[in-house]
Amino acid sequence: MPVCDGCGSRVDEDHLARRVQRLELATRYRPVHIKILLLDGAPPFRLEDYFYRPAKDRSERSLVSRMFFDELAKSAGLDSGPNFKEETALAEFQRRGFFLTYAIECPFEDQVDPAGALRRLAPTVMKRVQTSYKPNFVIPISTPTQELIRLFGLIGWGDRLVLDNGGPFVDPYLGDPQRQKEFGSALGERLKKAISYLP
Repeated sequence: MPVCDGCGSRVDEDHLARRVQRLELATRYRPVHIKILLLDGAPPFRLEDYFYRPAKDRSERSLVSRMFFDELAKSAGLDSGPNFKEETALAEFQRRGFFLTYAIECPFEDQVDPAGALRRLAPTVMKRVQTSYKPNFVIPISTPTQELIRLFGLIGWGDRLVLDNGGPFVDPYLGDPQRQKEFGSALGERLKKAISYLP
């Protein structure tokens, strides 16, 4: 069985094909110059929920995925009103210099030991951010990315990190609109506010 470059696991051809498909979708919307790099832990398991796969019918996405998409759009100053089209939002997200990437390029569900995979791939993540993405700022947006914050400091990128009280931005109620509203945990407005302070 081949080893996947995205997660370092021995995998089947189907796993490799899904990874290539995700890379092709993301590349289509990658800005020439990345101002804001949003760093998540891993992509969702279902391709229909992948951020860079625009849904013609939003009901194809899970509720969590729809909310995540909308929150990231809000972080870039985009409004998800009644005429909201994901393809248009992704093009505008790109135009504004925003890009979402993942520490592990394959879903956590495909990993025997997700935390171990993240630790093992951390040096690769740092190198990819420094040499390929070269963003102005990096914003970790999930609990697993907590592991990477110290490493960004060690490579001299601490001043490029945008953090939420010293940690990643996390919405514990993603997928539960009522509790998200009740506790004010929505990512979009919090990210937008943090980004508004950047030079």
